[in-house]
Amino acid sequence: MKITNEEKKLFSEIKQKHNLAESWLMNIFKRRLKKGLINDPSIKQALVKADKELDDLRKHVKDMKRKGQKVPKWLNDFSK
Repeated sequence: MKITNEEKKLFSEIKQKHNLAESWLMNIFKRRLKKGLINDPSIKQALVKADKELDDLRKHVKDMKRKGQKVPKWLNDFSK
């Protein structure tokens, strides 16, 4: 998972407000996120489903290339 620009902005605001080191905040965030993911089966299920969908998309792109069909540029980004 990548951090969004909103999260970066929020972290920097908290860091400036409380004069904290960013790495300390990141470690807290990672720990909380990991704990939440481990204890929440619906999030686990959503991640597994998303991984399966991404694998299916990659297979579809490979099939399109193999058949000689034109693959849209935005779709090539997902095939890596």
